[in-house]
Amino acid sequence: MTYLVRAAKTASVAAAATLVAWWLIHGTYALIDHATEADSARNPLAGVPYYLAANAVGVVCQPFALWAGARLAGVRGNHLAIVISTFVWATMTTGHIVDSAPGPWEAVLWVAVQSAAAAAASLLQARLMPASTQPKARSF
Repeated sequence: MTYLVRAAKTASVAAAATLVAWWLIHGTYALIDHATEADSARNPLAGVPYYLAANAVGVVCQPFALWAGARLAGVRGNHLAIVISTFVWATMTTGHIVDSAPGPWEAVLWVAVQSAAAAAASLLQARLMPASTQPKARSF
């Protein structure tokens, strides 16, 4: 697989995984807000365990979706891309998604950051892999 094809596949899968995890976090937050609306007047900490669980699911969903999507797209040897993308997702992207309602340009920016980080790590791993462990090119 050429390096540009590998980068394009990884970037598109990372964008999809980021959007899926983002949708999951926003959906669960909306459900939790609706479920704890009546209790929040009496107890300011109502729903905190649910929000923590939603954050944990959102942080875990993105790397799993990236791994599954990369496997389906045929990108083998993607460990570094998953680790780097998980780090970027957990440290930078999730905080901006959860703490604010980003506009369309901010959303495009954060998806692009995730995609670029995953694609760069995927290309780096492809360069670092010994020739004997790289996947064989298929000829049709």
